[in-house]
Amino acid sequence: MGSTKSDLLTRLEAGLPTRCYLDAGHYERELEAFWYRHWLGVGREEDLPRPRDYRLLRVGDQSILLLRDLGGRLRAFHNTCRHRGSALCGGPDGRLPGAAIVCPYHGWTYSLEGELLATPHQIASPELRRSDHRLYRVAVDTWEGFVFVNLLGDDAPPLATFLGTLPQELAHWPLARLRIGHRARRELACNWKIFWENFSECFHCPGVHPELSRLVPAYGRGLLAADDDPRGATAAGLAEGAVTWTLDGKSHLPAFEGLDPEERRRGQTFGVLRPSMFVVAHVDYVRLVRMLPRGPERMELAMDWLFAPEVLADADFDPRHAVALGERVLEQDALACERNQQGLHCLRHERGVLVPQEYAVLEFQDWIRRGLGAAGS
Repeated sequence: MGSTKSDLLTRLEAGLPTRCYLDAGHYERELEAFWYRHWLGVGREEDLPRPRDYRLLRVGDQSILLLRDLGGRLRAFHNTCRHRGSALCGGPDGRLPGAAIVCPYHGWTYSLEGELLATPHQIASPELRRSDHRLYRVAVDTWEGFVFVNLLGDDAPPLATFLGTLPQELAHWPLARLRIGHRARRELACNWKIFWENFSECFHCPGVHPELSRLVPAYGRGLLAADDDPRGATAAGLAEGAVTWTLDGKSHLPAFEGLDPEERRRGQTFGVLRPSMFVVAHVDYVRLVRMLPRGPERMELAMDWLFAPEVLADADFDPRHAVALGERVLEQDALACERNQQGLHCLRHERGVLVPQEYAVLEFQDWIRRGLGAAGS
């Protein structure tokens, strides 16, 4: 970015052109530059617990088949038969009926590792070599129970390079052993960048998130962090007496062992993996937020709450206290983002302006600019 945080906190910046949030051609450029080239978080390993379990993922206009093979390994392919391009699976998820993937059009049959096994009813042809017609591979990898895919396939860089310092930042949370205890899904009528920009600032928090603003003093001041306050008068972390993100700031769950005093005091640790997900680690549960683009002005949002397995096994466990604040914030953000999208249709609004405490929005927009440039656009 070329500027320090303290420098950015003193000036205004111009935002991205409004057409970047509306134009179908620009949306296609972003699919190519980000969604078809980056590692994407698509869920948890427990989503596919058994061999032959599968899910279909839609990334832009690409349909991806994610499955677990007979040996228990995750595999991912384009949901496309190599014969004439028919979709292989139609339902959003389920379990394959046998130990192979059979195209419903002409019966071409593939192993769960993507190898072409049979071409029923075909007149024999020495020119057809099955080894030349494997399914189109999509790279798949995991980290601490999270599942990632990359549409570059064999050309995808190692997942570890994408994760960066995140494993160190979240090292004190037992992420691999956590399990999903609650899920929320919704489709938003906004461009995917609108949601990321909203996430990247808390200038909107006092007016949009009253409950969260009471819980986190910096957010109540419209700041992303306490050290953004030029007067140095904003308390860091959670409000006095609060220990986690709930409507009352209290926890009904055991705290994770191994967290250091700063992680407990802070109350929330963010891990960001653009363009598709971020993780929010609290002292007693973890939230996974995932997104996928659905068009220039639509996106899909998914939120998973992860808990220790012994918590989920407790017959008295009720997730409502732990998830109520997150669900309310999600609804508040959805409304704010959709209103933002609606307003961008103004004929005279060519681009926005970023105020000093929106420095992280500027960093995100610079990431967009760099990505589009690197993609050769």
